[in-house]
Amino acid sequence: MSFWIILSWIFVIILTVVNVVIFLKLKQASEQMMKMAFPGAKNMNEAVAKMQQMMGGMNRGPVKGPARAGGQQMDAQLRAAMDMLQQMQKGGKR
Repeated sequence: MSFWIILSWIFVIILTVVNVVIFLKLKQASEQMMKMAFPGAKNMNEAVAKMQQMMGGMNRGPVKGPARAGGQQMDAQLRAAMDMLQQMQKGGKR
């Protein structure tokens, strides 16, 4: 009876370690994607704040004057990100 208890705890420990490793890899990948999408961000919170600011700017509708300059920068970043994505996809389909 105690053999099965010990064996089950070993499986629990192994699965926990696997889950932690997978979580850390996914966290690292998401941080890398955020750094690619928002190169000026120093940490994840700043990148998320920039993303929310950009999404908030999209919902306001057309903007005229100096406020549009920020939108042009956002458009340039979006175009650069799309170009990078297309290059990555072309590289993967060799």
